[in-house]
Amino acid sequence: MCALVLAGTVLAPGAQAAPVSAQAPSAAHAVRPAAPRADAPTGAPVSGRVLGDAGIRPQDRPGVQRFRELRAGLATEARPSEARLSEAAANRTAREPIAAQTHRWWGTELGPGGNTGFDAVIATHTLDDTLRLSGANDFLYAPTTKPRSNSCIEMVTVHTRDSAQIWAWDWCTTDPAQAVGATVDIDAAFLRKYGATVNGRSAYSVEIQLTDARTNTWSASFYNVATSTWDPFFTSRGTDQTGLDYGWDMFEYYSDRTAGGNVGVCRDLSGRVVETTGLKVRTPATGTWSDAGPSSSTVFPAATMNPSAYFCPGIAGRMTAAYSAWQVSVR
Repeated sequence: MCALVLAGTVLAPGAQAAPVSAQAPSAAHAVRPAAPRADAPTGAPVSGRVLGDAGIRPQDRPGVQRFRELRAGLATEARPSEARLSEAAANRTAREPIAAQTHRWWGTELGPGGNTGFDAVIATHTLDDTLRLSGANDFLYAPTTKPRSNSCIEMVTVHTRDSAQIWAWDWCTTDPAQAVGATVDIDAAFLRKYGATVNGRSAYSVEIQLTDARTNTWSASFYNVATSTWDPFFTSRGTDQTGLDYGWDMFEYYSDRTAGGNVGVCRDLSGRVVETTGLKVRTPATGTWSDAGPSSSTVFPAATMNPSAYFCPGIAGRMTAAYSAWQVSVR
């Protein structure tokens, strides 16, 4: 898999989580709530985006490769229970050398078992333009969203040692050099257009929808809070190459373990919250939107996060509205 995730007013439609203490919004944008309308008009293409693999900085190319490998691994990797994760953590601690790489995720599984009864998702994701990871090999993909099986686009909030970006990952391309369909930096210019405040934290809203069923064309857009439009970011068509029969909205990391046995991202995320709110799906027959719930989603890989399994004391995950809103925090 790829990625990681991070009062009160509501950005996305639907029920919201109770306010919690965490990092303040960036000063780069005003504190302005904006509830994205699913039927808002189409605006101008996202400025600052870079199409294709050219948008990836040289230092981030190892992360691109790891992202590709991790997603491919999910096709054969069982979804472990919390008990199995804990046992595996204990065994790894005993056997593996310091700096062993660890990959973990937690959040909402969308369309489990090949459920394709919806054709679009909307989600509001936290972001932090100031967050940089301490480990050169560490990657935080959070939150990250892929709608369901045979969808072409995964929208990823990416944090590394050098940058904070949003990627559109193209799962329908057969050319590895074009796996990253588009990128944009999370900077002051981005935040002025797309940044808002949810539960006291900076956030943005994204929509991924099937726009042509005949060709399996999917499009991703950001909600522009300044113009109340959905600004196009990336489009792809073809056949999903993941081999997975589900999608997700989740927190994810790939990180070295330190001399103390914990993952480096644990230290980097101390005092922070990664959050999704307003996760909604659209029923194609009626065009209606509804909160992600038991008919369209579940929690995975387990109901809660065992800190020892995630090599991160103080980490906790909770569904604040099953399954349309979740938080991952590190004390």
